[in-house]
Parts: sequence; structure tokens; C-alpha cells
Amino acid sequence: MVPVYRYAVSYAHGRDEAWVARFLDELRRRLETTDGPRFQRLVPPPLPPGGREGPDDGHEGSYGIETADIVLALCSPAYFNEGPAQHDWAILALRRSLGQARTGVPPQTALPLVWEPVDRRLPGPVATADLFAADQLPEYRSLGLALMTMQAPRYRAALDRVLDAIAARMRAMAEAATPAPELDDRFAGEAPDALSAEDAAFTEQFRKEVAPVLPATAVPRTLNIPVPVPVPGPVTDRMTNGGIGLDGGARGGPNGGPDGSAAPPEHVLAAELLPELGRRILLVGPPGAGHSTELARLAGRALDDTAPGRARPGHAPWGCRIPFVLSARSGALPRLDGMVPMLAPLAAPQEPAGWAARQLRSGRAFLAVDDLDAVPVANRSAVWEWLLHLLRTHPQAPCVIATNGTGVPWDRLGDTFRVAGLGPLTPDGVRTLLDSLVATSSGDRQARTTLLRRFDSDPLLLGVAGRPAAAAALLRAAGGPGRPDRPDRPDPEPVPRHRLLRAGVSAGWRRTREETTGPSSSSPPVPGLGSTGQVPDSVLRAASGLLAVAALGLDSSRIPLRTALGALRDPGASDAASPERLLAALADRAGVVFRPGPDTVAFPSPEVRTFLAAHHLAHAPGADADELLVRHPSAELGELLTQLRTAEADTDTPRSVLATPGGPPRRLSAGSPPPRPAVRRAAVRSSAELRTLLRADTAVAELRCTGPVDGLAEFLPRLPGLRSLVLADDQSLTALPELSGCRSLRAVRVLRCPNLRELTALESSTVMFLDIDPWPGLPVPAGLRRVPWLSRVDLATGGGPGVRAANGAGAGAATTPAASQASVASPAAPEEPRRRPYSSTQ
Repeated sequence: MVPVYRYAVSYAHGRDEAWVARFLDELRRRLETTDGPRFQRLVPPPLPPGGREGPDDGHEGSYGIETADIVLALCSPAYFNEGPAQHDWAILALRRSLGQARTGVPPQTALPLVWEPVDRRLPGPVATADLFAADQLPEYRSLGLALMTMQAPRYRAALDRVLDAIAARMRAMAEAATPAPELDDRFAGEAPDALSAEDAAFTEQFRKEVAPVLPATAVPRTLNIPVPVPVPGPVTDRMTNGGIGLDGGARGGPNGGPDGSAAPPEHVLAAELLPELGRRILLVGPPGAGHSTELARLAGRALDDTAPGRARPGHAPWGCRIPFVLSARSGALPRLDGMVPMLAPLAAPQEPAGWAARQLRSGRAFLAVDDLDAVPVANRSAVWEWLLHLLRTHPQAPCVIATNGTGVPWDRLGDTFRVAGLGPLTPDGVRTLLDSLVATSSGDRQARTTLLRRFDSDPLLLGVAGRPAAAAALLRAAGGPGRPDRPDRPDPEPVPRHRLLRAGVSAGWRRTREETTGPSSSSPPVPGLGSTGQVPDSVLRAASGLLAVAALGLDSSRIPLRTALGALRDPGASDAASPERLLAALADRAGVVFRPGPDTVAFPSPEVRTFLAAHHLAHAPGADADELLVRHPSAELGELLTQLRTAEADTDTPRSVLATPGGPPRRLSAGSPPPRPAVRRAAVRSSAELRTLLRADTAVAELRCTGPVDGLAEFLPRLPGLRSLVLADDQSLTALPELSGCRSLRAVRVLRCPNLRELTALESSTVMFLDIDPWPGLPVPAGLRRVPWLSRVDLATGGGPGVRAANGAGAGAATTPAASQASVASPAAPEEPRRRPYSSTQ
């Protein structure tokens, strides 16, 4: 009787199901057509309607692992990170241990196969059982069974050899190996984790390699919780005059709001107690608020087991000793198997496959996600989708996400995330930060002293400095390019107040890199958007002022979203950028607003709003500043408005709303002009046709003049965008027309104009390429060496027009010696014109 052996398949369910089925079908045919034992695959029973095979259907692992004689493990990065590898190999290792304890010989039950190449070190049990890949073809090890199955016609010979080897290996395992004992559900659920045996050693190696960038001097920070929730530790309710809002700015008005309205209560919590808020936290705030520093400090606490003030050793945040601080500054987040190479590249070669996923699944590691606002808008939803899927599949992993609130899927967060924001720097915190910046860099101590002195008498300037990035920008602006480098030099003139304020407000401005535009589209460009679909900087500057003026009577930390969108909506410009897009750009690129909630918008501080409103009222045409000051009386706004008007009157130069880093401020530009009609080629036969072309104001890249055309010297400079000029079939043409006014002209081609002799017009032109066909049997004019931009001259000599020869190589006319005066001999075949290049060897 032929024995029958049962085999099961362990793979990442839900991925490549069709290709896995095709591979198993080909393997089944191999097993059925060969002599020897028979094999039967253990297939799960049919699922109910809507059911799903895999770990989500009530079973943690693959079907039949507990009782199968042979288990095929289709290894891939997804198999170790998301698949049932941890559960299945725990059962396989337990069966192996029990079989060895009973018989003294370890049974060989598992057969690992390379489904997709795994560039990480295989865990111990998998590496021990992997005795098959070493003797196989290079295509199997480098490509994997998945790609070989998908491209079976291309790799048919190699795939057949691998399938035959797998079938032979299964027969050998069934006949020679000691059978492994079967497990019931009770023992299978108690199987110890086998893949994590080496995780502890690598964890210590990873912790040694990870080094978060922390400031030299710690500045104490606070957290603002916008909703009344019970929080542990020393908490203070800020509900009175002078309280601190989520935006980090001091509130005005007797009841907490600038207009006298009562502000909702907020809880203020020490930043060190951030983990006490919960396991899922959304840290919302404007750019430059110090989110990256706080996340790095959180990672430092997880890595430092001897941090002062800990009640017990190893009291890391959430009990996690492994921090995964991920940055999306590159435009995306790394995959699970890419976290270690990004955070600790030196330790990456020793990482066991699936180590990061196991640490998150067990709750021994936490995620800290930063720079989500740097992800392009088109990719942001996909990044959020991946991140939320990762958190759903690893519910025990704590996570802190720093964002400005734009692009956040608020409706999908539910009650899982706790929203918090970093409070502003206190005056002592600002002083500490400036002291550390001067101590760790080449900053000017005199500039710091001057700036701190101005803080004492200028609350508006101190409020703008509430963000760490703004405080650093103020220090740079206070020093300026003319600060004294030696004590014996005289003190420089103090920087005007409005310039300091502009530098602090502009600290979060992020200039986007201009992309190369492709071929012009047939549709006209949208005036409100740039060529790359981005909102122009000038539009953002104007929009920030409009929003600030519209929010003068509101709480700067809780502006209703409807009010903000209404302020940015221009009813007279249907083709301008949408208010939603403007608001997102003001948060992502300008950094002057953020979204603390799904229905609210906030400024970084009331002082930032005051500065933006004052700038708009001082420079925007048609703004009635006096009426606004009557409706919203503010001494700071009136004083700043007077200073801005005085500064503009002294310099007679309007200043921009926001000063962009790295360059001088720019004025608000008007809307883009309507697109000019353009054609690639145009042909004229008379001066009347040329005048008609000029009246149409059409840009012409190439103009072809056939026959005598009068007035070329007058009309050609008025033709926009002219790049190439063709003069053809003009027997009366003896000299080229004046070309000095054609600044965009690069090529001149003369066809069948036998009387052309004079080429001096090229000396004052920008022509780079000259082509004359035919050129009479005359010496090359010596004046061509004086043409500054001429780099190539093609002269076709021969018996009249005919088949054109290949172009000869030219040389730069500006650096060539005088051309030879020797005559050109007629070619042997008069019907084949000969191309005569102008070069330095003539």
C-alpha cells in the first residue's frame, strides 16, 4: 500500500493568493506524476459567506500546522512582518522539540522556501530548517518563487528544476525523517515563541546604535489638552485671564477670549507626562513648535535606563525600551523591514527577519512619527492609510504622531487618539533656549543680550518668540550680517522692530522646490496656481493677511473652519485656488496656521495674528484700517500699524507680508497675464503677411520667409519668441537683415539665395547656428570669427540645390583663427552638394 503524507502551507494570507494557488497547483502535478509516496494537502473547510481565510478568521496561524507531516513555509518579508510566521513557527518548534524528546532524533517537518527574497537574517529555527536553498539555482535565490511563477514563460526551465527539487525534497523528508507528534488546540495555543529567541540580543545592539539628536540644554515644555479629560499628575486649568491656549499663546479679554467670550477649559500638563495620556496620541501644532525635539527626548528616555527621577529601573515610556522615531521628510514612511536600516544602519545586517514587527506586536516598541506635513498632498492620504493599517495590525504598540492637522483623517481616528499640543515657551524657557543656542553655535552674545532686553519691554515680540524656531530666527535677525565680531568695534544700529517680527513669523515658512515643467498643454494655465499645481508664494502672503484680519474678533486658537474658508474665498476669481487648498498651503508651507481639530483653525499665537493683520492693513489696497480698529480696538495692532506705515514711508518700498528665508522679501505680485497664443512654425511671402502676424501678437518659434519680404530689419525684433529664421528663394538677397534686436534668435538658415555675400549682421546677434545652402564657390568670410555666439556653420557647396549631405562638425567661431582664403573646388559629382563645415582647421 502506498503511504499518504499530509502537507500544509504557511504563507502570508491575503497576498498573492492567485499566484500561490498556481504554484501549489504545479507542485501538486509534480507530486502526482512521480513514483513514491502520495501527498495530500490539508485544505481548510469552506468559509461562510463573507468569511476570510487567514489570521483574521478566528485562527491565528495557517491551517493544518499542528498535524501535517510536512509544512511548506513560503518565506517573504511580508510573511515575517504581517503573516502567521510567529504563530506557525512556534508550533513547528514545539513539535520538533517534543519529537526529539521522545525519539532522540529531531524530526524535519518544515521546508522553508524563498517566495520573495528576504534581505534580513533568517531567525534561528528558520535558518536551521533551511537546507534547500543552498543547492538551488541562482534565479531561485535572487528572484524567488513568486516572480518565477508570475513570469513562468520566461523562467520555465528554472522553475521546472526548482519544482522537481521541491518534490524530491518532500519525498526524502517523508521517507527518512522521524514523524513529528501532532498537537491539539490546547497545546498549540501554549507554544512558546520560537522566532523571538534572538530578539533580545539584537534589541541591545539596536539600542546601542540608535542615538536621538537631543539639544544640549533641556528646555521645560508643557502640553495643552483641548478637551476636559482626566489626566494624571499636576494639572492646572487655564480658564482665567492670561491662560494659555492650544495654540500656545496668551489669551486676552477678561473671560479668556479676545472678544470677551469664555474660552473652553484646557488642561496644562508637563511634557514629561505625555505617555500618561494614552497609547495613541496626536501631537498637533504649527511648524517650529518643537515637536521633533520632544519626540527625540521621548526616544532618549526609552534608551536611557538610568534617567533621573525614575521610580524604578527600566521605567521607559509605556514600558517600551525600543523607540521607532520615523520621519516622513523624504515623502514617505519606511516599511517595517526598513525601520532598522533607517534608524540604525550599522545594525541592519544582523536584524532577524520580522524583528520590528514582533516588537510592535508585543508592545515592547513604540512609534513616533514626525514630518508628516512634508509629505506631498497627493501622497498624504496613502501614508495615513498605511500608518492606520499598521496601528490596526499592532494594537499593543503605542504611537505619537506629530502633525499640523492638515490632511489628518479625523473621522477615522475615533476615540482612539488623544489630541494634545505643545504649549509656548515661557520667558524663562526663551532665555534658556537662547543661551543654549549661543553656547553651542557661533551666535553673538551681544545680540542675545539685546534681544532679551527688548523682550522685557515688548510683549508682542516675546509672544512671537514662543516657538523654538521663531526664537532661533529672532536671534539670527537680531545679530544680522553687520554684527560686531570684535569687542573693540562700535555697536551696530539696532534692528527695527518690524524686521524682527517678520523674521519670527516667517520662521516656519517652507519654500517649495520648483519642478521642471513638461511640454506645454493645450489648456491655458490657471492664474491662481503655479505651473506645478502649487499655490504661488505671493497668493499665500495675501491669504495670510486676509485670514488674520477676518479673525481679529475671534479666539486665535479656535477659529471656526467655516469662517476661515469664507475669509479665503474670492468670489470674483472663479479660477483661483480653492479656499481649502489655500488653507492647507498656509499650514504646510507658510506655517502661520494649523488645524487643532476637524472644524477649527488656529494661529501659532495671537501675536502672530496681530502682525499678519497689521501688515495686511498697512499694504493691502482698499483695506479700511481705521474702521477695523474701531470695531476691534487693540493698542498693539494700532501701534504696529503706525510703525509699518512709517517704515514704508521712510524707505518708499512696500514690504511683503512674509519674508522668505534665504532671500529678500518680495512684493505681492498681480495675477498672471493671459497666455499668449503661440505656433511652432509660420510662413510669410510678403511684408503684409508679416504685419498680420505681428498684429495677432502670436509667439512664433520658427519663421520661414519665401521670396522677397521687405522690412525684415524692422519687423523681426517685434516678433516674440523667435528662435529660428529661414530665408528661402530670394534672388535679390545680398546681405542678411539686421538681427541685433532679435535676442531670442539662435539659428539662421538660408536656402537658394545665390547672391548672398554679406554676413556682417551676425556680429551683433545671438545666432549660434548658421546654415547656407548652397554657398557659392567663394572663400569663407573672415568676419565670422568675430561673431560672439556662433558655434556651428554649415556651408553646402556644389551645383545648386539637390540632395543634402550630412552635417559637418563645426567649431566655436569666437575662438577660431582667421578662416582660410582658399577657394573651394567644385565636387566631382555636381548633383550631390558637399557640406563644408567652418572649423579651426580652415
